[in-house]
Order: sequence, then structure tokens, then C-alpha cells
Amino acid sequence: MFDKKAFCCDGCKAVYEVLNANQLCQYYELMPAPGQAPRIARLEFLDHPDIISQLLEFTDGAVSNVTFYVPSIHCSSCLYLLEHLYRISPAIQTSRVDFLKKHVHVTFLQKDISLRQVAEMLTSLGYEPLISLNDVVKETETPSYRPLLYKLAVAGFCAGNIMLFSFPEYLGLDDPSFKKLFGYLNLLLATPVIFYSGWGYFESVWAALRRKMINIDLPILVGILTAYSRTIYEVLTQTGAGYSDSVTGLIFFLLIGKWFQQRTYDFMSFERDYKSYFPLAATRLVPARGRGQGAGGLGLGGRGVGAELAELLPPAPCPLLEESVPVASLKKGDRIRIRNQELIPADGILYKGSATIDYSFVTGESEPESKKPGTLLYAGGKQLGEAIELEVVREVSQSYLTQLWNNDAFRKGAQSRIRTFADAVGKYFTVTVLTLAFLVGTYWYLTDAAKAVNAFTAILIVACPCVLSLSYPFVLGNGIRIFGKQQFYLKNADVLEQMAACDTIVFDKTGTLTSAMATRPVEDFSVPLDEMERSLVASLVQQSAHPFSRKLFAHLADALTLPVENFTEVTGQGIKGLVYGQFVKIGARSFVHPSPGNEANEVEGSVVHVSIDHIYRGCFRFPNQFRAGISTMLASLQANHTLYLLSGDNDAILRSPAGKDLQAWFSGKEQMVFDCHPQQKLDMIRSLQAKGRRVLMVGDGLNDAGALKQADVGIAVTDNTIQFTPSSDAILEAGALRRLPDFLTYSQFGMRLIRFSFAVSLIYNCIGLSFAVTGNLSPVVAAILMPLSSATMVFIATLGMRWKGAQLFPH
Repeated sequence: MFDKKAFCCDGCKAVYEVLNANQLCQYYELMPAPGQAPRIARLEFLDHPDIISQLLEFTDGAVSNVTFYVPSIHCSSCLYLLEHLYRISPAIQTSRVDFLKKHVHVTFLQKDISLRQVAEMLTSLGYEPLISLNDVVKETETPSYRPLLYKLAVAGFCAGNIMLFSFPEYLGLDDPSFKKLFGYLNLLLATPVIFYSGWGYFESVWAALRRKMINIDLPILVGILTAYSRTIYEVLTQTGAGYSDSVTGLIFFLLIGKWFQQRTYDFMSFERDYKSYFPLAATRLVPARGRGQGAGGLGLGGRGVGAELAELLPPAPCPLLEESVPVASLKKGDRIRIRNQELIPADGILYKGSATIDYSFVTGESEPESKKPGTLLYAGGKQLGEAIELEVVREVSQSYLTQLWNNDAFRKGAQSRIRTFADAVGKYFTVTVLTLAFLVGTYWYLTDAAKAVNAFTAILIVACPCVLSLSYPFVLGNGIRIFGKQQFYLKNADVLEQMAACDTIVFDKTGTLTSAMATRPVEDFSVPLDEMERSLVASLVQQSAHPFSRKLFAHLADALTLPVENFTEVTGQGIKGLVYGQFVKIGARSFVHPSPGNEANEVEGSVVHVSIDHIYRGCFRFPNQFRAGISTMLASLQANHTLYLLSGDNDAILRSPAGKDLQAWFSGKEQMVFDCHPQQKLDMIRSLQAKGRRVLMVGDGLNDAGALKQADVGIAVTDNTIQFTPSSDAILEAGALRRLPDFLTYSQFGMRLIRFSFAVSLIYNCIGLSFAVTGNLSPVVAAILMPLSSATMVFIATLGMRWKGAQLFPH
């Protein structure tokens, strides 16, 4: 005994003491027998530094992340307790539970609590983590259906026997002795079905009522208890046979529907895991195999490099070339290059360069950390500054990157302005059904009491909105899966619904509508750059991931790369740094050399200006090259959406042949804004939203982070690089941009399909209710119709989305 309570063992007593001390005894209110009795676990091995390094997903010496597989997670009270660990220990910052996979993601302060102490705390609460050093987070773990199948088996056994004992009643055999015996047997068999097989409905309703909410299980539970109470009354008073067969059959078929729905959600959860394989690319360095200095090379002797320049630096043993590869193909020992603003895709040792890492993806804190060569850098960090080189020490986990993308810290700060269809429909559904059931039940009780229970219960069952709850995951889940096959990756299924509601589309120009990779730059220098100057430019642009920088670096592939110090990239302006002791600036004219005397004439296309040691040298011009299919795409979008163009370039393009196309696509001067800085883009999005517009922003993810986050839907267009930003709701491979009208059409079709499913559900409900209100529909028949209706809706949703997907995306 402790605190006037009895415990089965010292372990359970210890758990209660911990919960009671931290005001977490609501845990017991959620589940009558929560958790498991804790076992003594030998966790001393978690103090070993080598094991800690294998288990931790991230650590900066202060904050650490770890994911445990906890097989004993089994109910809502488990989730409640495990997501409130911070109340037990202030050293736990956050803890999130993946219920289906039984994973617990814990972020903790390493100076205040060790990894071993975290594991011991979980064990003391009855949630001992299963730790495997070979595969810490088990991707193949599947949820157990055993508890549900046990309940289903009990309900089926009892319902079958109750119907057998009810045959005399069915056949009209009026034998008082058998009627009394079978009545008691039926009541005895019905009791475990109600309070064991149907216990989930009690839990669900109680949890909702405690939060002052009404959920969809309430009308079902009211129907079950009404039929059971009436059965007790009739059996004990010998005034009838009761409804044991109806109520047990009802629960049996409801559990079949729940099993079907659970398998459905699990399947869709598996389908959503496609995001673990989206093709992010990394820059891997490989030996040049006998070639001279190549793109990104580190050695000397490249083609066109003079002997005097070659003598400036000691020879490198082996030139290295860049190649773009999917992050999934990175292996331990690979050398990779991470440029400014690029994400680190895999844990690696810093091999070369000065690293300033922003771990806000991982911790939510945006304060960058300086790292020296030899330091271990964790996946998920973003480099701020010059390009660095890493040696991969742990193979990449794209599911981990996906988890970071979905981090709560980067969700929209405010609630979405777009109200979901489910919210609009579901708000009044339960109240309406309950009101109708009570009115009909009261009517029949006053006119024909024999029909009252049947009518009341049948209405509650036949009007269950499970159709809507199934059509949503199947429609949206199939949608994001098909989008993934088209190189369009959504952060979650809600994005698809929000896309369908957008009426305004805002485009960035450079890197989005136009591609710097499509054309070679034209050199416009009054005095051509010499070999040394070309090396200075190549060395500086090598540090940046901007499309123009990548294109310039490829253009200057034969130039020697030199050491860079104090690299800085000013968003939307340009880059600067000390290259072998000389100060180099590259970017917009106002950034590089704003003096009027040195301004170049405005020319068609995007221009990158260059100054060396504060002397303006000239510029590289990139003729405007729109991506393939852009004209058709914009013409199609124009029919149903208002289009805007926000560009950081000057408006010289309007005086070129390409300008006529822009003016046709973006009619009206207010729909094209040039010399637009990142803050101006964000303000433009806000002003459109203030007018009631629902805005979809399409940008390259570099200079548009604020605008992407502000928009109702933000799509980052990417070209073979990790421009993977928490600000975006979706990532679109640049080659698939021309399919944007099809993506929007598909999302709109999906929402129409959901509405169609709901309309079918209403027709089904109306037909069923027309029988139920007359008292002519048995609750058992209603319970049989419910999973059949659900299966029909799943078939409609799946077939419809696949048919439309095959029509829009035939290959």
C-alpha cells in the first residue's frame, strides 16, 4: 500500500511515485492498466563513448537527439506520458512518439542527463527501449494487430453463440424455462463483448469528454449502452429476450470495420514513406583519373594555367572532379563538398574548410556554430559560408532528413487560413446525428416502445461518418504518392488540399522560370580577365550554391582554384571574400560597384558583375533562357489563376523579345515587380493575402525562404542540389515545373473526389436513415452495411485517383 493505493509490485509503485510527484496521474485516467511492470535492465553499456556515438543522431555537446524503439507502446495513455517526459525531467526538451512504428524521438540536454539516464527513465516508467546497435531505428517494424484480433475473436465467438441460443426466440418457440435460461446465457456472453471487445469506445469517448469535446465514437457508445441496458432490463424482468444478439453482432462488425480501417491507415502510412526516397543530390568528389585540373579540382597543371601561376601553390597529389549523385548512393569514406546554404546529407568528418553550421533543422535554434577540421558534423546541419569538404562516416538516412523537414519548429507559425473540408463538414455532424436519434427514439418510445431501441441504435450506427475518414487518407495519400513519382514531393497530405484552394500563383524568375544551367555565360569585360583573375572568380563562385555561381564555376572549369577566406554571401545581392589575399566581389551591380561611373549599360538577361580589389572589371551575361514548356504552363495557369512575377533582376528583359512573352503571361504592370529584394517578396505575399487571396509561391528556395514560408503553399524548385528548406511545403524537381498545371488539376480533382465520396455517403445515410427512423432497420444490418460502405468508398477513392493520375501522368 502507498498513498492509500494497492500495487501489484514495487515496480508499479515506483512508477506511480514518479507520476504523482510530477502531476502526471492523468495517465491512469486514460488507461486502466497502462504501461508494463518495469524490469531491471543492464544499461551500463550506454555509458561507453563508442556506443553513444552510434546511437545519437545528433549532438553538439549541449543538445542531443536519439530515437528509441519502444515495443511496449500500445495506447493513448502511453502517448500521453511519453510526450510529457519534460515534466518528469527538465533536461528533456522534447519527446515525440511515432505511434505506428513505436518510436520515441527524444531531444535532451546532455550536460544535465546522459543517454543512459534517459533510457533508464523510460525503463522505470515501464517503457524499456529495445536497442540494436546495428539498426537503432527499425524501419521495418510494423504495428501489432494481436489485441484487436483478440477482441474480434471474443466478439465473434460470443455473438455466434448468442445467435444460437436465440433460435427458440427466432422460431417463436414459447418455452418459459428455455427462454429464461437462454436469456441469462445471452446476457452473460454479451457482458465481455461490451466491456472487453467494446472497451475502446469507452476509452475514446472518455478521453474526448475530458477535453470537453464530442467525438464520433460517442453516438456509437450511446447506442451500445442503450441496447445493453434494455437487454438487462428485459432479461431480469422476463419481459422480453433483450438485444444481446444485436449488440454483440454490432460490436463484432464494428471491430471488423475498425480492423479494415486500421489496415487501411497502416497501408497509407507505408505509402507515405515514399518521402524517404526522394532524390536529393549531393556533390561527391572523385579522382580525375589522369585528367588535368577539372571542375572543383585541387591540383595544378590544368589546361591553360600558366607556369607562373602554377608555382604559387604546392602541388596537390590527386586532382578531384565533382559529380552530382543521389544522397542514397553516398557510402562511408566518400568525400563530399557542401556549399553555402546547402544541407549536410550524412554524418561526416570535416576534412577541409572553415565550417559555420546552422543546426536549426535539428534543434530549432538558429545560432550557427563554428567547427574546425577534424570535427564530426551531423546530418541536417546547413553550411553558412565557404564551401567545405567532408568525409562520410555514416551512410545517409533520408527518412531522417524527411523527419527534419517535418519538424514542428518549422511548421507555419499561424494556423492555415484555408479551412479543410473535413473541418467544415464534421463540426455539426455528430450533434445532428445525436439529436435525430434522440428525437426518433423518443417518438417510438411514446408510440411503439418495441421499436424505440432498434430505431435509436440503428440511426447512430448507419449515420457513422467513417466514409469521410477513409476517403481523406486514400485520396490524399494516393495523390502524394503519384506526385512523388513525378518528382514533386509534398511535406504532408494537407498541402495537396491547400494547393487545390489557391487562386493566385507568384513566381520567382531566376532559377525558377529561367535556368542558369541552360546557356553559357557571355563575358563582357573591357579588358579580358587574365588567368589569375579567372582563378580568383572561379575560386569564389565555387563556394556558392546559387545557380549562377554553379554555372560560372562550370564555365571556368579550367581555372585553378585558390584558397578563400572570409567568404560571405548576401542573400539576393552577391558573394564576396578574400581569394589568395585579393578582395573579390561578384553579384548585382549595386552590390559589386555602385559608383555611377563604373555602371555597365543595362543588357538583356541576368548579369553577374565582378570587381577585384575594389576595381570594377566587367560582367558575365546570362541570356534569358526560359525552361522548356514554360510558355504552355503559364498560358494554362492563366486561365484559372492570377499570376505574379517577382524578380531580383532589372527590368531590361521587358525591352527584349522575351519581354513580350512575359507581358502576355503577366498582364498588368502590378503583376511584374523587378529589382525585388527578399523582404519585398515576403511583403508582396502578405499584401495579396490581406486582400483575401490564397497564394501559392514558386521559388528556387535560395532567396525566397521568407516568401515560401509566408505563402499558403510554398514550392521550392531545385536543380540537382540540396536546396531542401524547412520553409517550403513542397520540393519540385526543375524538369517537372512544366507539369504544375497538371499537379493543380490533380489536387482539385482529389478534392472533388472527396466531396463526391461524401455525397455518396450522404445518400447512403439518407437511405439507411429512412429505414432506421421507421424502426425497420436492425442495428446488426446497419453494422454490416458500415464496413461494406467503407470498402466501397476506398474503392472509389483509389480507383478515381489512379485513373486521373494515369490520365494526367501517363508515363
